Formats: sequence, C-alpha cells, structure tokens
Amino acid sequence: MEKNLNSYIKIYNILDKEKCQETVEELDNLEFELHTFYNYLEDRNVQHGNELSVYNGHSMYYNYYMQQIWEGLKSYLTDMNFPWYNTWSGFSPIRYNRYNVGTEMHKHCDHIHTLFEGPKKGIPTLSIVGCLNENFSGGKFIMFDDEEIKLNTGDIMIFPSNFLFPHCVTEVTEGTRYTLVSWTW
Repeated sequence: MEKNLNSYIKIYNILDKEKCQETVEELDNLEFELHTFYNYLEDRNVQHGNELSVYNGHSMYYNYYMQQIWEGLKSYLTDMNFPWYNTWSGFSPIRYNRYNVGTEMHKHCDHIHTLFEGPKKGIPTLSIVGCLNENFSGGKFIMFDDEEIKLNTGDIMIFPSNFLFPHCVTEVTEGTRYTLVSWTW
C-alpha cells in the first residue's frame, strides 16, 4: 500500500470540452443557492462568509456526466488495484458549484452525513470533482494546506473523502469558476 497521500489523488481528462462549455452557458442562466457546511457543534448548517453557490438540479448533459463519473471511478479502482476495496455501492447525484468573483470554499474534508439521509445510509468514501471551465483567475484548488491541484477543462479528479484530504478553493478574482461534484459510498 502506498503511504504517500498524493498517490490517492487521480485526475482523468474524460469530459468532452464542448459539452463542458455548453453546460457552463446553461448554468449561467440557472438559479443557484448559497453553499453551507454542517456544523456539528451547533447541529445546523452554517455559511462561512463568502461561500460559493450550488445547484442540485439537472443540466442538459447530466446523464452524460453521470456516465463519465462511472468511467472515472472504474479507472480509479483499476489504478489503485486494492483487493480490499474493489467496488462502491453507488454515487450521489451531481451537484454543480459556481464561484463568482469574491467567493471561495473554506478548508474542509468531505465527511458528509447529509448526503445519505433517507434510504441510503453511509458516508462518502471517494470525492469526485469535475472541471467545467478555466476562464477565471484565482479559484485554486488547494489540498493539504499548501498544494495546488491544477484542473483543466474536462478533468475529473477523484480522491478519498476523509480527514486526511483537507481541501479548499481560494477566492475567485476574475470570471466565474464552474465545477461538478459527486461522492461515492
């Protein structure tokens, strides 16, 4: 087993760039809501200042993205080659993230309980981030406090959803940053 945490972060360029551009154009015209984090000390969702906005609905290429996420997860499991972790139970519907100028995502880990309230129980084991555009400034994806992970349009990044992988997105200073996210369990 690899002990270098970076080896568990994989990037696959599998999203069609034209579809990404068309999705960005579509998302520009949709209503997003402010992102919140669950605060276990207060037992409620809270906003951390200048947070991004999120959209939990479908886009014209939603099914295409769901299929590409499945392909990315299949590649990830093949690349990792762990006999003790060779499958997942499912993955969440896509959420779209929009970072306008002046917004960011504060440092956190993806130990998300609220995704699996209801019939599906569990916590995420893998996080998936898909990059839909790169015509913005700022908005850097930072892992482990100080390591920038550069994503290009069409990339899907997969990494473990636990406390060993804290990450954030720095403030966008120009343009609008769009990503899609999903989580496996």
